[in-house]
Amino acid sequence: MVKVAYYPGCALKDRSSHLDASARDAAERLGFQLDELESWTCCGAVPPVSRERVMNLVASSRILKNTRDSGRDLLVTICDFCYNTLKRTNHRIRKDEITRRRINTYLAQEKPERDYIEETASPWTDYAGEVRVMHLMEYLRDVTGYDEMRKRLSRPLEGLKLAPYYGCVMLRPENEIGLDDPEDPSIIEGFIEALGARVVNYPYRTECCGSYLSVSDPDVSTRLSYKILSSAAGKGADAVILSCPLCFHNLDSRQEAISRVFPGFKPIPVFYFTQLLSLAMGGDRDRQGFSRHHVDVSGVVDSIFAEKERQ
Repeated sequence: MVKVAYYPGCALKDRSSHLDASARDAAERLGFQLDELESWTCCGAVPPVSRERVMNLVASSRILKNTRDSGRDLLVTICDFCYNTLKRTNHRIRKDEITRRRINTYLAQEKPERDYIEETASPWTDYAGEVRVMHLMEYLRDVTGYDEMRKRLSRPLEGLKLAPYYGCVMLRPENEIGLDDPEDPSIIEGFIEALGARVVNYPYRTECCGSYLSVSDPDVSTRLSYKILSSAAGKGADAVILSCPLCFHNLDSRQEAISRVFPGFKPIPVFYFTQLLSLAMGGDRDRQGFSRHHVDVSGVVDSIFAEKERQ
């Protein structure tokens, strides 16, 4: 089985562990293993806004350099914030010589870990952006291929109507991320179709859910999340599908608050794309972490298994 270097990030080791577990299960069913980096730290989550500041790039640069030094030139991640941070850091290191020199100068002065203080340790080599950073969905599209996914389906999601949600950081800024058109993307739509489900097109699929305002101004996040969810439901969606842990938190756990503020709102299930992929590939429902969802997903999950039994 092919091993792919994998950076899970902090959220997938705690609140979003069901995203990590379902991704690993789905990957193995598709013939590759998400091989977690042996030693990693938080990526920093958010790149600095100021072009003059580079210290915020040190953590993500170290992750990328360690990946290269381990002999790998591809790094896959799932969390949209981790993907955005690692991808943009890599872009700056490749394009900005001053940033590259400052980052490498700092990293070269760091005290090495005890395991590496040996005469056999590899000589220092500046990191110049040699590692390619890919989102797992990007890997599925460009490496595995959606056609190959279709061939491996054991439980197609036929009859299921899914609303894709991109959020902000998976696609932007376009010149640094380069994953898809941020105004009219298609990568999640292609993924949904590959699973045999129907795509629900609605106007808020690339709008912000409130992100960090969930802490500083939850009322704003509640209102923004309501617009997204009610729009998707209004277009006939059975569920919303996404990849970002923070978006998942806002769109799933905030529905109770939405119901209090907006009478008549009906909860709609929210899934990580990896959960539906795992189920479509024959995965066990008990391994998807559905108990961690605030909104009940059993109706949608039951329909997936019932559809398989009818076939």
